[in-house]
Amino acid sequence: MFTALKLLAVDDDAASAELIVRVAERCGFEAFATSDPRGVINLVNALKPDLIAVDISMPHLDAVDLFKLLAQNNYAGRLIVVSGQDHTVLGLTARAAVALGLSEPAVHQKPLVFADLRATLLGMTQLARAS
Repeated sequence: MFTALKLLAVDDDAASAELIVRVAERCGFEAFATSDPRGVINLVNALKPDLIAVDISMPHLDAVDLFKLLAQNNYAGRLIVVSGQDHTVLGLTARAAVALGLSEPAVHQKPLVFADLRATLLGMTQLARAS
């Protein structure tokens, strides 16, 4: 029997974060949400999530700033970038994570396509189980 993987959804829109949590829970994750990115590092240290879903544009701390903090704290889990920004911005943000030494994020544009998010989450579950 496997221990459930943990997901942390970080989005200043609480409803969006909760939506990701609900999809993740249906995929077998133990999932948590926060709409205040300022305390994310404390949550990461406490929860030790295997996966963090991050909105790009948030007040106080955007995704790239959060990636810098995650890299400084040696976060080794996987990432999903979620945003209503265009594909160019999504791609630049994903590349910033890689440049900082983090895993290459999966990228999902809002509004979310639930089947695509589910496929990403299930794929990440399989990758984690295989390693």
